[in-house]
Parts: sequence; C-alpha cells; structure tokens
Amino acid sequence: MTIYDAIGDAYDLVYPNTAERVPFVKNLLKKYGKDSVLELGIGTGLFAIPLHEAGFNIEGLEISQVMIDVIGQRAPGLKVHKGDMRDYTINGRYDAILALSSVLVFVANEQEIKRCLQRCYEHLESKGILLLELPNHSVEISHSNNSQEIHHNEDQSTIVVIQSAVEGQDWNETWHIFRHNEEGLSHKEVVCQEFLYSPVVLAAQLQETGFDVIETYGDLLGNPFDESTAWRRVLICEKRD
Repeated sequence: MTIYDAIGDAYDLVYPNTAERVPFVKNLLKKYGKDSVLELGIGTGLFAIPLHEAGFNIEGLEISQVMIDVIGQRAPGLKVHKGDMRDYTINGRYDAILALSSVLVFVANEQEIKRCLQRCYEHLESKGILLLELPNHSVEISHSNNSQEIHHNEDQSTIVVIQSAVEGQDWNETWHIFRHNEEGLSHKEVVCQEFLYSPVVLAAQLQETGFDVIETYGDLLGNPFDESTAWRRVLICEKRD
C-alpha cells in the first residue's frame, strides 16, 4: 500500500477548486495542437476526466490502486497505467505530458526529479509539451509554515486536517483524516512529503534533459509568475529534437 492509497477517498475534499483550473490546461493543449496526453500521478482524475470528456486522447499513470479504482468507476473508458513516474515504460509516445498538483516533487531528491524528466523526454513525440505545475516553496512556506487547514464533506462525516511544516529537505503535509460512520469514529494519519527543490537546479535539469521552457505562469488560471508573490510555478516545456 502507498500513502496515496491511504488518502484516496479523501483526496477530492482537499482539491475542491480543480475544475476552475481545467480550462487553462485544455486551452494550452489546443493552443499547441496536442491531442494525445499522459498525466503523471493522475489521482482520482480531477484533471484527466474533464479533459477526456472534452475529447482529448488522454491516459494516466498512477501508483495507487485505490486512485485507479476510483477512476475506473468514474470514467471506465479512461486508460490508466499502474506505475511509478520515476521508472515507467509505456509502448508509445504522447504529444503532451502533464505533471500537475506538485507531483514532480513527490520524490526524495534531485536525482529522482531528473529520472522523472528523462522518462518524460523518452515518452514525448518530437516538439512534445511537458506541463509542470509546481509549488513556489519560498512563498508557500513564508505564509503557511507550521499552519493547518481543514476540509470536510457536506455532512462532516469525513474531516481532513492538514498540518504543514518544513522538516529538513522536505515540505511535509500531515493529513489527519477523521471519519464517522455506522461503525463509529476513526482516525488515520498520513504524511505527504514534497522535496524542497531548487528552481535553479530544476532549470538546469530541464536543459540537460532536452527541454526548453517556453512559457511560465503563476498558476493554472493563467496569471503571470512573480517569484516574490506567486504560490505556484507553472512551466511549459518543449522537447528539443
């Protein structure tokens, strides 16, 4: 079992505004004329399902069987490959690869980020697009280190408390998932770690792997990027031949 299996049934509660960000991704793919798409860490399909319904030929890569099962129920026609983004092989290449919701930094170190980028390069067509949505950790940490946020469903039968803090080289989000059902009360604690990547090192890794950054945004709403204020770092990267 992965940590993502443990949070799968609470995942959507924490990301209720994803639908607002889907149009940016959809328009970006149309802008560059990309149809075949792979989403890394597809999760419960919050981005992929609406893109699939919009007619894109999208597939997913996911390590959590719980997440894969959720997508199977919601969108049976959406193909999901079970695997690790650091080491996967799919028979075929894609026009675009999506690495959204900070998935690229759900790794242990810079070497693992490089491995992910290399796998992306190998699975993209010529001039393929890699869309990276990353945290801008300096801003996020300055505003929310040692903080907590609360999410719940309508009847509050599931409540998620997330406590965020820097620990060593990681930005840790500790999920406390409280459930109330006919069997009584339950509590589960899961730690989700984001590696505190260096934007400078990442830029060098992209160049070394064979990507050019052709656009940068401050979020998936299309706002401009400002190093001192933006919470997100969105990079549109094109594969060099």
